[in-house]
Amino acid sequence: MGFGTEGMARDSGSGTTDERLEQRHVDGRGDRDDGSSGLSRRSVMKAAGAAGMASLVPFGSAGTAAATDTSVVDDAFDLSGGLQEALVVFDSAENAERLDTLSLAKGYRVFDHLAIAWTFLDPDQVKTVADWGSVRRVKRSEELEWYNDETSRTSMAIDDVRNGEELGYVGEDAHVVVIDSGIDASHPGLEGRVEANYRFVDEGVGSRDPLWVDAAPGDTDQLGHGTHCAGIVGGDGSGSVEGEYSGMAPAVTLTGYSTTRSVYLPYVVAAWNHMLGRAKADPDFSPDVVSNSYGVARDMPYNPNDPVNVASWRAFEEGILPVFAMGNDGSGTGTSSRFAKAPHVLGAAAAEKSISPRENTENRPIADFSSRGRELPRDAPEYNRETTLENLRKFWAIQNGTTYAIPANDPRRTGMFGPGVNSSPGIGAIDEEAGAAYEILQTNGNADVVSLTLSITPDGQWVRTTVYDESGKRVAMMGEEPPHQHRTLTFDVDGGEKYYVELEPELSASGEYTITWEQEAKPEGDLASVEPVTLFRPSLSTHGTAVMSTIDKYDALGPLGPTYGGSGTEAFYTRLSGTSMACPGAAGIGALAIEAYRANHPEGDSPDPADVIRVMESTARDFNPNYNAYNTGAGFVDAEAAVDSAEELAAGETTVADLQTGQDALVDPAEKTTITALSASGSRSDDGSAFTGGQTNQVTLTVSDLSHDATEVWGVVPSAWDVRTEYGDVERVEETDGAKRVYFGSVTAPEVTDGDTTFEYFAEAPSGTENTGTYTFGPAHARTDAGVDKPVDEFAGIDTNYVVGEDTNV
Repeated sequence: MGFGTEGMARDSGSGTTDERLEQRHVDGRGDRDDGSSGLSRRSVMKAAGAAGMASLVPFGSAGTAAATDTSVVDDAFDLSGGLQEALVVFDSAENAERLDTLSLAKGYRVFDHLAIAWTFLDPDQVKTVADWGSVRRVKRSEELEWYNDETSRTSMAIDDVRNGEELGYVGEDAHVVVIDSGIDASHPGLEGRVEANYRFVDEGVGSRDPLWVDAAPGDTDQLGHGTHCAGIVGGDGSGSVEGEYSGMAPAVTLTGYSTTRSVYLPYVVAAWNHMLGRAKADPDFSPDVVSNSYGVARDMPYNPNDPVNVASWRAFEEGILPVFAMGNDGSGTGTSSRFAKAPHVLGAAAAEKSISPRENTENRPIADFSSRGRELPRDAPEYNRETTLENLRKFWAIQNGTTYAIPANDPRRTGMFGPGVNSSPGIGAIDEEAGAAYEILQTNGNADVVSLTLSITPDGQWVRTTVYDESGKRVAMMGEEPPHQHRTLTFDVDGGEKYYVELEPELSASGEYTITWEQEAKPEGDLASVEPVTLFRPSLSTHGTAVMSTIDKYDALGPLGPTYGGSGTEAFYTRLSGTSMACPGAAGIGALAIEAYRANHPEGDSPDPADVIRVMESTARDFNPNYNAYNTGAGFVDAEAAVDSAEELAAGETTVADLQTGQDALVDPAEKTTITALSASGSRSDDGSAFTGGQTNQVTLTVSDLSHDATEVWGVVPSAWDVRTEYGDVERVEETDGAKRVYFGSVTAPEVTDGDTTFEYFAEAPSGTENTGTYTFGPAHARTDAGVDKPVDEFAGIDTNYVVGEDTNV
């Protein structure tokens, strides 16, 4: 039994799991009447071609969602049918042993880090289990659905993060888990950085312990979906022919979990459980982000007690950022994945890669297939992450009988103590002590408990820490013995009141201190009163169309690149589209932000996952006038700005209060702009500035920016010079106005966006003493047929060359 085993397997009967659902294609037309599937490689390929933009498999249809779903029994159960596979969510793993009292046909297995049991129940057993007080949810097992190139990296400012003089982050100090169809760890772009590559290889609910086998550095992916996603997170581009197709964080460490070609719900839950168990048991395994490009939205409201929602919440509590695809259910509202609706996860919508300086409606538009949230007023609480996240904390606190954390505006304080420190408590009721430092804590109105963590440099200084209320009454104290590097003090408070922290050195020595403080509240009411807990919008959008990433051409998705615009010439890379591609892009950028935070935190601490989401949402861009809260949330991701913000937050230069959070994080759509004149820019380079008669000048024109597609581009050459049309990129030469126009044909604005376009020609200097003199080349011109007011623009300026007419060629 390996790390994080599901443990506590029980066998109440014979048999093994005999229901293994395979990959199902759902395009709104292709479901089989009996609910089964069995796609061969050929049928997957055929279905994918018909699906168009959906990273193969779009979500099912979605309906309305309840404010807070607290139902226990999943309505997908057939309560008049036979034996049905189920996941039972308990309040504790120990209480799952009550299943021993039932005559189960196939036994059960407990995911002990999630308190979820996997079993088979008949209708009477479903009803019996649902009536137990320790059961929170009985969920029918189901099949879920699967929901990089230079252009993507440039658009999302990834290259600026990697190559900037002040940044230079590549994910080297970050770890991302990919729960998907598996990873080909032997792929040239991933080789050497997949530290574990797990496949579930044993029976599900039988008598033997389950077994996650680490197949690294081998291949656990027969579909290709997971390998493609892993490359978007952190491929390094090795093995590419036509470009550097590296991912967001090309030095990141990866761990993969294969749920097989189908996204089988029990395997997904088992992967989360194994990851959490291993994180607790293995000090060398410290995941930062978990990427999840799967989901379902078949009229499913968000329920915090659903198995995957339980798993993502446990990971969030352990400091791991969950990232989910929004889904591929199209442009209708209310179509998002039920997993991406959770306020503690980052939900990624998909945007196209187009960038147009002509009309900003074409700048990174949201893809038609990308699922939307619900269309609500901008000030709706269901759009406010801070509100829904606090409500979800209340939900769990009420259900678990605990307190819940509430944010502090200034959670970290630093300063000096010792001789010469002239700090003051600022209140007469407290006697000022020589050399002491004072901090004032303003509690939230609903706070009941405060926890302080004290860090002192140098370690071992003896500092008495005392907390007073505004009357000068001592509330709490620590320091009767010399503290170590970290000490924690927890005390009750009256919400809304100020408290004064005194740090008094016992010896005449100087030192530095850092205080971090957290507030907690005791929840009031019952579960039904806590609403809303659902975030009806994406977090942000990233590229999700025609994304080039790692693939094994022998996997089912390998040959599909041309479907999404690929050339098919890359042996190890292909293009796919879907929010499945947007999700790992967001996960990789989250890893870069985490790395930046650690690198700039005085003690190398990691950020809270909620703060990573806040940083990424606060810095997202408002590129397109068609953006709104329900299709892109906070806007289009800006990796460079997010990393900058993470650095500042870690260094204490800013606080969470300085970020745009809550309703302030929502996108502010740009004003629609349309350019009515062609705009072109570029440059010219040649062999020199002085020539003798008969010498040839090699000239290169570079087009670096275009507002519209150019029907033709031409350069201007002095009429006395002879253009050698047999060389270079010349299409034709025309005499006009005492000069020659050298035409090169057309170039599109997207071509220039992907990289500079160059044209080359050769011109021979005139001979004869009578032709000695100066000659002017340029300017270059571009012309468009786009119907704008000004269809021609000049660029590249002019160059003056001098010719000594005497022919010196031999």
